[in-house]
Amino acid sequence: MDMDQVELFAQKSDIDNNLSDPTVIAKYRLAADIAQDALTKVVARVADGVRVSELCAFGDEIILSYTSKVYNKNSVEKGIAFPTMISVNDCVEYYSPTGEANDDVVLRTGDVVKIELGAHIDGYMATNGHTTVINANPAAPIEGRAADVVCAAHFAAEAALRLMKIGNNNIQVQEAIAEAAALFNCSPVTGTASNEIKRYVIATEKMILNVPDEENRPVQDFVFVANEAYTLNILISSGDGVCREGALKPTVYSRNVHQNYNLKLKSAREAFNEISKDFGVFPFSIRALENKRHRLGVTELASHQLLTPYPVYYTRASDRVAQFKMTVLIAANGTTRITPALPMPYVHSAYSVPSDSGIAKLLSTDAGVKVVKSGKALTGIGAADVAAPAQGMDVDM
Repeated sequence: MDMDQVELFAQKSDIDNNLSDPTVIAKYRLAADIAQDALTKVVARVADGVRVSELCAFGDEIILSYTSKVYNKNSVEKGIAFPTMISVNDCVEYYSPTGEANDDVVLRTGDVVKIELGAHIDGYMATNGHTTVINANPAAPIEGRAADVVCAAHFAAEAALRLMKIGNNNIQVQEAIAEAAALFNCSPVTGTASNEIKRYVIATEKMILNVPDEENRPVQDFVFVANEAYTLNILISSGDGVCREGALKPTVYSRNVHQNYNLKLKSAREAFNEISKDFGVFPFSIRALENKRHRLGVTELASHQLLTPYPVYYTRASDRVAQFKMTVLIAANGTTRITPALPMPYVHSAYSVPSDSGIAKLLSTDAGVKVVKSGKALTGIGAADVAAPAQGMDVDM
């Protein structure tokens, strides 16, 4: 690519990611409202005896039901930006089972359940995530380490959000996450991060590690500026935060657009064509491949680096992991959270946030961060066929 092409690409990127453009904001907001409604409905169906694969398929169905009804006059790409992933207890992220007996999980009372998903409109993506706990007695709070880790992740997310303003930097956010986790005798999870996002780009080089790792994952320090969008992804463990890849094979992949290879197997070529057509650059679950024979081709695609896998990681079996995830826009006129928080599970921790702590002082100040009211962009495109009653929950922290 010569210098003229580089300049043209940079100019187009600036236009595509201009957060003062109402059209750009409208697409982000619509994607956020779709993701928010899907997350709300999936959380409402979390219960003892439910299969994780069924919930994941349900979440994807909601997103596709909405996106099929918008921007149909023009050839605008839209759909799932991240498939529905539900990770339970010590499982950290990226668990999206196909429904086969050997890779599915049945939810049980007491489980700490993390749900994350995302939608995109014309390449503008919004992702969100929430943690709930299956409670046999909803009138009584969940206590113990499950309560501690939920509180730690919640306060870490709220503190981090308040620091994502023009002029602040990623180190401030990292330090706040670590401080909030320590207050509840918990630890941020290694290898997990928040990222800047752009149109059709799920992660730029701007990264906020939940645990700094200069040796294995060096990150350049940076300052937040206007016209930036981020996925804020907080993952906290009740243990030491160290995680390891599990025995289950990945089921979530994304295309590696920088790699080419002349595929030999017909099933691999057909799978690659289906993936390119239906998912583009965004992650997908192999559950979504319509032809099950194409799932066999995924192995060859991954072996030649045409697909990037999202491995399923675990902490120690006795640990519990909580997650809160949101999409944040930093514009010249301020910071906006476009995927609002869902009602918290009813938990009571033995720990608290001391009034003289840095986290307490941060949370007590006017954050200057706007939070949108969700659902406005969905007017007229209700997905009644996949509706499920929402269930609000109180918070005791």
